[in-house]
Formats: sequence, structure tokens, C-alpha cells
Amino acid sequence: MARPRNLDYRGFYELLVDHVRGYRGDVDEIVLLAPDLFRFLTNLLEDPRVHATARQLVCAALAYFVVPYDVEPEEIYGPRGFVDDVYLCAYVARVLRAMLPADVMEVAWDAEFPLFETIDRVYEQARQVLGERTDAVLRYVGLT
Repeated sequence: MARPRNLDYRGFYELLVDHVRGYRGDVDEIVLLAPDLFRFLTNLLEDPRVHATARQLVCAALAYFVVPYDVEPEEIYGPRGFVDDVYLCAYVARVLRAMLPADVMEVAWDAEFPLFETIDRVYEQARQVLGERTDAVLRYVGLT
């Protein structure tokens, strides 16, 4: 089933791409996935098969991208500040895996890497980097 292209999130997606482009650091694998995860979540919002409860989780993760002073603010940490955003996206994707058919999620995933392997790997990596602050990320959006 093709996704409808009614919503246009390209502006923010392109800002993310520009912000992380060329980032090289100890967490570059995590940071460089931020645009792909943002696009994945916005694609899920365009799919009518995604029910209201799943949409609420998606919206929480998307909102976290635009909050200026989250757990690791990009304004202070630069691109490295996307580690918490990526963690939350991966957390939400793992929850959605139990709520949505796999094909719905796979259609929304536009990146070249395998969806579920990538989500699991980046979740663990970001969780390790954030340590105890993972609870603060989840609390920030009301997921704990």
C-alpha cells in the first residue's frame, strides 16, 4: 500500500540533515540516524492504518525533536544533542513493533538499513550513552 503524501515535513527533515551532515564524533552512528528516524515517524503519521494510540506515541517522539531544551539540547551540545531524540524514537519504534503490523512500519522506513535491526542497535547504543538520563527522556514526554 502506497503512503499518501499529504503532509510535508521536508522543511524540518532538511534542517535535520543539514545539522548532522558531516558530524564525526564518538556517537556519529546514533546522531546520523536522526533524520531517518524523523522521516520514519512522519511517514507513520501519513498512514491511515496507524491507530490513535500509536499516533500519540509518534507525536510524543516528534515533539521531542523540536523542544529546545530537552535532556541533551542541541543548542548546547550541537549534533551530539540528538542522542536523546534518537533514543526516544527507537524506544517508541520498539513499542510500536508490538502495536502495528510489521509491513506498516517497513513501508514507513525509507532508509537503506534494515529497520528492526537498526532500531534495536541504536536503541542499545543510545541507552548506553545516556545512562540514567534515559528515564529523564521518557519522563519528559510522559512515558514513565
